[in-house]
Amino acid sequence: MNKKTKGVSAAAAASALLLGGAGSLAYWSDQETVSGANITSGALSLQPAGAGTWKDGTGATIDTTTFKIVPGDTLTYTATYTVEAAGNNLQANLTADTTSITGTLVGKVTTTVTATIRGTTTVGTTAVPITGANNGDQIAVSVAIDFPFGTVVDNTSQKSTLDLTGLKVSLVQIDNPGA
Repeated sequence: MNKKTKGVSAAAAASALLLGGAGSLAYWSDQETVSGANITSGALSLQPAGAGTWKDGTGATIDTTTFKIVPGDTLTYTATYTVEAAGNNLQANLTADTTSITGTLVGKVTTTVTATIRGTTTVGTTAVPITGANNGDQIAVSVAIDFPFGTVVDNTSQKSTLDLTGLKVSLVQIDNPGA
């Protein structure tokens, strides 16, 4: 490289350094505080409003530790719960969680949930809908365990077990796609 080219290159590099160090390109900005942004999350829970009871199909209160179920029997657990469903767009399902019921009769019984809220009764084999409008409501819940009378002989169900101690009444939030 000749002396002239070296000199021009050095001058260009020096100018770039001076411009970068001595001055800079500027930009402007501004910001404002957003008003009304203190948000609190809601809540979802069930609180028992007394002890629940088990009854057989005749309406008699039973002791599940000594009761001997037979085909054709329906056992019903009844209790009242207070719902906490605080949330503007909250949707939930009240169900009977039977996944923890054990014993050899598990595949031979069916479960139905009945809930009475504000004088309206809903019967469902899967779920009873709850919304934020039910916050503070008392819900009378019945869970029926039906051991149906069959159309054929099934002696394999004799002296079998059904452990209901794991039965739960569950309130589970569901997605609200419109929210």
